[in-house]
Amino acid sequence: MSSGRGRKEAGVRYIGAIGALGLVWFFSIFSSSVDAQTEGAAAVADAEIVALEAQAQAQDAQLVQQVQEVSAVGGDLRETQAQVDGAVVRSQQLSQQTGELQGVLESQQQGFAEAEARYAEQARAAYKGDNVEGLIGILDSVLSSDEDSGALTRAQVQSVLVRSHQRIENYRSARQKLENTVRQVTQKQTDYKEALKEEQAQIQKLRRKEKALETSISRVRVSNRQTDARIQQLREAERRRILETRPATGGPAVQRTRELRIARNDIVARPVKPISKEQYRRLYRQSAKKYSFGKDWYILAAVGKVESNHGENMGPSSAGAMGPMQFMPSTWETSGVDGNGDGVANVMDPRDAIPAAAKYLKIGGAPKDWYAALYSYNHADWYVKKVLGVAEGYRRLAKDNRVGPYV
Repeated sequence: MSSGRGRKEAGVRYIGAIGALGLVWFFSIFSSSVDAQTEGAAAVADAEIVALEAQAQAQDAQLVQQVQEVSAVGGDLRETQAQVDGAVVRSQQLSQQTGELQGVLESQQQGFAEAEARYAEQARAAYKGDNVEGLIGILDSVLSSDEDSGALTRAQVQSVLVRSHQRIENYRSARQKLENTVRQVTQKQTDYKEALKEEQAQIQKLRRKEKALETSISRVRVSNRQTDARIQQLREAERRRILETRPATGGPAVQRTRELRIARNDIVARPVKPISKEQYRRLYRQSAKKYSFGKDWYILAAVGKVESNHGENMGPSSAGAMGPMQFMPSTWETSGVDGNGDGVANVMDPRDAIPAAAKYLKIGGAPKDWYAALYSYNHADWYVKKVLGVAEGYRRLAKDNRVGPYV
């Protein structure tokens, strides 16, 4: 009886170790270490343990595949989000420009009406109401008079004609300006409508990719629905407050030039020697612990996975984000951290970027409100779901039931 219990306990420990050993190349860094007792138990494994071992390996392999799918599916969601943001910015700019041009048009219309009235009044005064035939008769009589009188009269006629010509030119200039402004307003209105169509098309594209992401996450999801509930609970006032803050990553592509200028002139963005996956794992754990969410380090690791695949894609992104945690340079200016104590906060160095990300999440609401914290990191619902989906996969691979589930 006692011997059977011992074999069973040893078998359970063995199953936990085998589950960890069965993970593929990267996810092996998140598994539990194998202890000496488990190695000893392997020698006495019976048919039942072997069967359970195979089952555990299959489950872990499937989970690894699902996590990879969550991370990969809709991989261009960030690019699509940037396109949506860019289309929104463009439509807002065109709307503002159209409004300004309409204001100019109204002012010019008023000026044109005044110029037209002045022209008509001055013409009546100059010709004293005479018709064309009467004016020709006057000019004929002037030109046929004696030389002295005719010279004086010619000068008077020339002065009248010159002034009239200037008035006509001013009138034509005002009319031309008005016509040009009307054309500009019409073109801006056309551009604005096209921008709105582009914005709607990009939003629909984003929604389709979000749906694909949700389908993948559902394969990792457990019965807990707290993430979906949190989306509903997040009040609009809080969402607006978060949107007013600068995100750590993400944004419209139209900002890229400005962000790269900041990276070049205002922050440190020097490439560093790559570090191992094990070192990334250690930095995630240490940084999460430093900022008071040590048990939830899986979420910080998931951010690293989603942002750069743990340092494999250092950017810059279409919006200008860079480094292993894909910070926007403008955000790094105020949120960068010198994590390794070398006197420099380098956005490209994981030893600085990972603790900076942990700090940013902490300020955003972690660990009390992970949804708000991740939403502050990137102002997109799909981003929050994606990170939490990957984090849940990491947690389950590690067989850690102290925290979560995240989705």
